Amino acid sequence: MKKRLAFTLVEIIVVMAVCSVLFSVSFASLRGFLGQIQLEATTKSLVSDLRKMQSQSRLEHKTLAMDLNGLVLPTGINFAQTSQIKFAPSGATAFGGSGSLVLQNSLGRTKKIIVSSIGRVRVE
Repeated sequence: MKKRLAFTLVEIIVVMAVCSVLFSVSFASLRGFLGQIQLEATTKSLVSDLRKMQSQSRLEHKTLAMDLNGLVLPTGINFAQTSQIKFAPSGATAFGGSGSLVLQNSLGRTKKIIVSSIGRVRVE
């Protein structure tokens, strides 16, 4: 009797099926992970832009507002909620009100950027 040195067709099909299931599960989790990273990066970028606008308002001694209509967001990231954010020359928000922006990725995860009435920018 000779030793068997090859795989049967059934064994190969089973291995391919298991590999395809593992690949599809890992791809779905990778997609969620990348979406979360993109949401975090976009949030950090907007916070940076708000702080830069606040500094510019102080430097130029005038009220500045963020124009969200011209803002280009990465694919899969949208505004779930917005409000007008204006900075007075003092660095506080104009008219003493607070504002917020809520970003949402394609998986429904959100990040909220809040600007308090004294001009503090934070993320929830």
